[in-house]
Amino acid sequence: MLFMTVPTAGSHPELLSQLIQDCGLPPSQIVIVATRPNLSFPEGVIRVEDFGPINIQRWWNLGITESQRRGATAVAVLNDDMWVAPETFSELHESLLSSGAAIASPHREGERVGLSKGRLVPYTPKIWGCLWMLNLSTDLRPNDEYHWWFGDNDLDIRARRDFGGVVTREVRYEHLHPGEGTGMNPVLAELATQDALVYQRDYARIQTLTRWWKRIASLFGKDVRG
Repeated sequence: MLFMTVPTAGSHPELLSQLIQDCGLPPSQIVIVATRPNLSFPEGVIRVEDFGPINIQRWWNLGITESQRRGATAVAVLNDDMWVAPETFSELHESLLSSGAAIASPHREGERVGLSKGRLVPYTPKIWGCLWMLNLSTDLRPNDEYHWWFGDNDLDIRARRDFGGVVTREVRYEHLHPGEGTGMNPVLAELATQDALVYQRDYARIQTLTRWWKRIASLFGKDVRG
């Protein structure tokens, strides 16, 4: 059974309501993680609360865990400023199941569509952090050592290295306010800086090899995308 979970501080209530209406899932399969008190949501959705320190990975995990507790076998994880077409989730779910991947996500422009597994150098991320779908038959979960940024890169790498990979597909969606919160909030900007240090600690070798690969490939005019 497919669920959706969305953490929100209430910044985009009208967009969240529209997302709930358009996503194609019944309210009983939608888990909203309220990160501030006194937020109102459409009737029938499942509400969980976490008013602790900012950590989107922890909020993702809370929504994922609640979805699984209620019978989910896959869960779509979204920002609260997204639009998706009614068929978007079913198409990602189909790709997730048919490929055996750990995560499905919309493809990135210029990247090939399909399953990415194993190869990580040169590294380019496949996951969009604003919209990804997790196969709950795996043990892959967000790492709450990351607070705000780079957690999706961490998931992407572990999915491709340790699990069934990441499958991408062309689907209809729109991220309406990308980067807005981080750019306008010094607290979030500082968390992003801290997360960059954690990412460097965890994946320094991949980053170094990717830089060398790009330098060498550029000498021969080759495509450096992973």
